[in-house]
Amino acid sequence: MTPNTKGKNGMSHNRDPHTPAVPNNAVSFFHIETAHEAHLAVKLDNGQLYNARYPNNSGFTPLIAMKIEAIPGYLFLTTGPGQKQPQIWLEHFTARGTALSIVSRVSGDQGQFVALEDPARPGKYMTTRPFHDGKTENPVVGDCHHVMRWEEYSLIPIQGTDHLHHIAQAITGLFRRSLTATACVSFIEEYQGDALLPALDSLLPIIRWNVIERVGERLLHDRALRQKLASHMPPNIWLEKAFPQLATWEQKRWAHAGRSISPFPTPQKIHSPEEDSFLADSGADGSFAGLLHALTHAARRTIEPQRRVCMLTTMRNEGLYLLEWIAYHRTLGVEHFFIYSNDNTDKSEALLAELAEEGLITWIDNPTAAGTSPQFKAYGHALNVLPDILNFQWCFIMDGDEFITLDPKAYPSLHDYLDWIDHWQTDALAINWRFIGSRKNDNGLADLAKPLTQRNFRIIGNGAIGEGWRLVKSACRPNRTLHSRPHHPVWNPVTPYMFRLTNGDRHEYQHPPAGFPHDPAFADEGHFDRISISHYYFKSIAEWTWKHARNSGADAKKDLDTSRYTNQWANAFGLQAKDPQHERNVWMMDRQEALRQELDQLRTNPTICAAESAIRASLSDQIHDLWAQIHAHKVFSNIDAEWRFILQDLELEMKDRIPPVA
Repeated sequence: MTPNTKGKNGMSHNRDPHTPAVPNNAVSFFHIETAHEAHLAVKLDNGQLYNARYPNNSGFTPLIAMKIEAIPGYLFLTTGPGQKQPQIWLEHFTARGTALSIVSRVSGDQGQFVALEDPARPGKYMTTRPFHDGKTENPVVGDCHHVMRWEEYSLIPIQGTDHLHHIAQAITGLFRRSLTATACVSFIEEYQGDALLPALDSLLPIIRWNVIERVGERLLHDRALRQKLASHMPPNIWLEKAFPQLATWEQKRWAHAGRSISPFPTPQKIHSPEEDSFLADSGADGSFAGLLHALTHAARRTIEPQRRVCMLTTMRNEGLYLLEWIAYHRTLGVEHFFIYSNDNTDKSEALLAELAEEGLITWIDNPTAAGTSPQFKAYGHALNVLPDILNFQWCFIMDGDEFITLDPKAYPSLHDYLDWIDHWQTDALAINWRFIGSRKNDNGLADLAKPLTQRNFRIIGNGAIGEGWRLVKSACRPNRTLHSRPHHPVWNPVTPYMFRLTNGDRHEYQHPPAGFPHDPAFADEGHFDRISISHYYFKSIAEWTWKHARNSGADAKKDLDTSRYTNQWANAFGLQAKDPQHERNVWMMDRQEALRQELDQLRTNPTICAAESAIRASLSDQIHDLWAQIHAHKVFSNIDAEWRFILQDLELEMKDRIPPVA
C-alpha cells in the first residue's frame, strides 16, 4: 500500500486504486481523477459534471463514485452531504439524477484505469477535454465512441460518510430485487431511510421502460403511495404539483365527461412561480431529470385526449397582434390557447385576463429566474406539469408572429388536414416556414390598427435571406412529448416517437445547411403544398425598429434598448426588402373575410375593446419615446451607407398614433 499523498489540486488521496477505502469491503468510495491532473466535480448551481482542476473551489463539489460488490460492473456517481443534493448531468448522456449508474470498464495497459460507459447506450463513453486559455474547468461530454487517454480515469479511494453509506445501502437493497414494477412499489412502501431519491434515480438508465410506465400509472392513481414517496423525499415539483394536479384534473374530467366540450377545468389564470425555472432544462435535451420526472411523463402518456387542437405560445409585448392571432386560428379550428407571458410593458395583461375570463385562453403568468429562458420554462411547464394541455390530441407550438397557413380548398380546417395526416402513426409534425416580407405604412402608426395578415402578403423567396426557409415549427401530441425547443419537440429516445414532414414522410434532417449540425429544426427540403407557417418576422420598418428595442419573450429585460441597431439588424431587413419575388400569400388572403367576422365577434365584448385600445395607446407612447431616444443618441450613425435606404421611410412610419378600437 502506498502512503497518502496530496495531488497538485490539493486533494488528499491514496494513489493505489485497488486499496479498500473502508473496513466494510462490500462498498468502496472514490474520487475520480482525469487524465489532465484534475478531478470530476459537480457544479452546485446546476448539477453539470465538470473536469475541474480545483474541485473543492467555491461553486463545485467533488464527484463521488461508489463501487458496490453486490452489483459488479457498475459505479454509482453521487455527491457528498450538503444543503441540497444536486441533480448530476452531462451533455449527451441519457439520464440525470442525484445518483447516476455508470458501467465501469477496465482500461489501460495494466488495467489501472476505468472507462465510464452509458448503460443505455453501449459504446458511448464519458470524455474530458484538456484545459486551454487559463481555464481550470470544462464540461464533461458523454458520447465519445472510443476509449483513449481522455476517456480513462483513476479511482482514488476516500473514506465513506454515513450519508454515502445510506445511499449505498439503499441502492443495494433496491438492486437485490427483481426491478419489476411490483418490486419497486414494494421497496417504496417498505423503505424507512433518507436516501430513497438517489436510490431511485440510480435505476433510470437501467430499468425497463414498461416498468416505469406501470409505476407511473400506479402513482397517478394511488395517493397513499405518492404520500409515502414524498415523505422520504426533499421537496420536488413532481410529487407536490405534477402528480396531484394531474390526478385531480383527471378525476374531474371524467366526472365532467359528456356534459360540455370545454376543456376541464378551464383556469382563468395560472401562476408558474420563478422557482419553477429549472423546468426550462428538465427534459430539454431529451433526458429525464431523474426517475420522478420519468414517472411523471409515463403517467401523462396514459391520458386519452377528448378534444382535437390547441396552441401553445409565449408572448411578451405582443398585445397589438394578440386578438388577430387568436381570431385567425379560431377560424382554422383551434379550440384553445395556452399563452405564457412575462414582464409585459405594453398593458397586454388586461386583454389576456379578459380572454381567460371568457374561457378562450389559459393564461399562465411566467416569471423566470435570471439567466433562464422564459420560453424554455414555459414549454417545460406546459408539457410536464400542466394537465389541461393533455386533453388535446394535437398542440401547435408557435410564436405570436407565426400563422398557420392551410390550403383552403383541400383543407377547410385544421381538423381536415389532421384527419389526413392521421392515416400514418404520427407523434409530431415539422411544418416549413415561409417568411412574409415587409410593407410600408403609408399612414404612419395609424396603419398598425389594420390586421397584420392584411397589411403584409408578399412571400419572400427561398434563400433570399439565407437558409431560414429550411427551418420548421412543430405540432405535437402533448401526451407523448417530453419538452420542446422553439423549432421542434423533444422526446426521450427510450419512448417510441414518430416525427413526420407535412407530406407524411419521416422527418430525418440528414442534410442541414452548411455549417449547421444535424438538427430537427431544419427540414431537408420545403413542403408548402398543404400547410406551412407564415412568419411575419419583418412587418414594417417601424415595427422592426420597435421589435429590436423591446426585447422578446425569451428576454425579460424591460427597458427599451437601442444597442441592437447594428449592421446585422439593417442587413436582415434590407435583404428581404430587396427580394424581387412577389408571390402573394393567397391562402391567407382567402381567409380574410372569416378573420374579419371572428374579430368583429370578439370585439362585441367592450372589455376586450378597451383592453386593445389601451395596448394601442401604450404602444404609441413607447414608439414615440423610442424615436426620441434614437434621435438623441444618433444610434443609426454606425449603419453602413449600403443599408441606409431602409431608414428612408422610418420617420414617416413613426408619425401619428395607433387609433383606438372603433
